Amino acid sequence: MQPPSLDTRIKKGHAGLMARPGFSLIELTAVLVILGLLMAGAAIAVPKQIQKARIKTTKTSMVTIKTAINTYMAENAGDAPASIAVLIPTFIEQGSEVDSWENPYYYRATPGGTQPYDLISAGPDKEFSTPDDINLWTMNVRNSN
Repeated sequence: MQPPSLDTRIKKGHAGLMARPGFSLIELTAVLVILGLLMAGAAIAVPKQIQKARIKTTKTSMVTIKTAINTYMAENAGDAPASIAVLIPTFIEQGSEVDSWENPYYYRATPGGTQPYDLISAGPDKEFSTPDDINLWTMNVRNSN
């Protein structure tokens, strides 16, 4: 003889220890609370990672511009370019003259100075002469801070 189907057992009240169809409201609520907590944690962590990525990208771009400036200087008797725009399109691509926050780099040739030129990004706050500025000569490329 074949055992009665699940529908038959439920109708007769014999579902007892058998598997229930669906989830209770408490189980669904617990899952939603856990998902909400995970999403809140992600919402806090993601912006910090985006900021670190922008800083790292800006530092890498500055190293690329440094290489382009050094190549320009090698081809022009050691003279630094008057502006970054002089390097476009021969040495760098259009758009490379702005940092990750879409602000132009501060560039100034400094013949006879300690360094042949200054190259600075205003950093995340988009204002120069603040602690978050990124200076080509004092930055650590491996560190995103």
